[in-house]
Amino acid sequence: MEIIKGGCGTRHPSSYRMSRPEGLTNYVILIVRTSGEFQINDRHHDVLPGHALILAPHTPYFYGNSKGEYMDDWLHFNLDDTSFFQKHGLPTNEPFPIGNTEMFTSFIRQILWEKSYGHPAFSNQNAEAVFTVLINHLTAAHSNKDSLKPFNHFQEQLQLLRLELQHTASENHNIHKHAHKMGVSESYFQHLYRDLFGISFQQDLIRLRIDYAKYIMTTTDLTLEQIAEVCGYTNEVHFYRQFKKQMGITPSKYRKSANRFDSDRG
Repeated sequence: MEIIKGGCGTRHPSSYRMSRPEGLTNYVILIVRTSGEFQINDRHHDVLPGHALILAPHTPYFYGNSKGEYMDDWLHFNLDDTSFFQKHGLPTNEPFPIGNTEMFTSFIRQILWEKSYGHPAFSNQNAEAVFTVLINHLTAAHSNKDSLKPFNHFQEQLQLLRLELQHTASENHNIHKHAHKMGVSESYFQHLYRDLFGISFQQDLIRLRIDYAKYIMTTTDLTLEQIAEVCGYTNEVHFYRQFKKQMGITPSKYRKSANRFDSDRG
């Protein structure tokens, strides 16, 4: 694999029209971030934001957005294996939905960073590794294209929030605080959270805290009272009740059984 050139957040006015009547000698990945009008070979496509397009070598294509600004991320590259995309089940010359484009933008940006600024001993290897991640996510998006939910601009905020919950279990997390931070009502926040993750915010927070408590129990000698505090519980009794409801046994019994399993395995 050879990275040739690329860009992120490239913008063009409505008067702009990319014209390559004979295509290129290399492959192109486009992450379409606005509406666009494409002609690929002899087919016309009206493409909405949140789509990807892989253009094969020597494919005639034209595109732009006559209704307004056009923006995309793009990557030009060569592959030795001409059946590469077929093996991954990815179509060429056919747009497909990917949902949130930000993740794909970050992959292309990292590939370009490695090409330009990476350590000479590792830049090619690192770029290829990130390229593999990019292709894997494109493959996953394409395989789920029929069930892919329309992307909304709160999705990335909620995903970052969920990561924050995992890493800051001891802090006071509540619906009012996070809804206010996102600028939405509490009821709409709860709707968005459940719609994206399939579980309510409160139940997800409990699950994440209990999972963290299980990890702490089996990797430290902290007391259960200390563990409860580390996991965001100001009341040890409340911690015991939620743990037993989630796991079916008390924290002390869970710890004993986990330690016994480790001893037997050792």
